[in-house]
Amino acid sequence: MNSEMVKRVAMAIREASAGNPGTGGLPDWHSYERQARAAIEAMRHPTEEMIFRGGLVSDMPWDGRKPARILAAMVDAALQDNVEQKENAR
Repeated sequence: MNSEMVKRVAMAIREASAGNPGTGGLPDWHSYERQARAAIEAMRHPTEEMIFRGGLVSDMPWDGRKPARILAAMVDAALQDNVEQKENAR
C-alpha cells in the first residue's frame, strides 16, 4: 500500500526527471517510489534551520492547522537552504 505523500513525491520526482536527457517516455510514478521513500526518509532528520523555523511557528496559538504550518515552515527552510547553497556555489 502506498501513502498519498509517497505518491505525491514520486510524481514530483517523475516530473523533475522529464527534463533530463535520455528519459524518453517516462514510466508511471510507481517507478519512482523507491526514490520518493528515500527522500521522505531523509527529511526525518531536520537541519538546525528547519528546527528553528518550525519552532517559530510552534510558538503561535494552537489551531487545527498548526502541525501543517510547522511542517510547511520546516520544508520551506530546507528548500531555502538548497537555494542559498546553489547561489553560494556560483
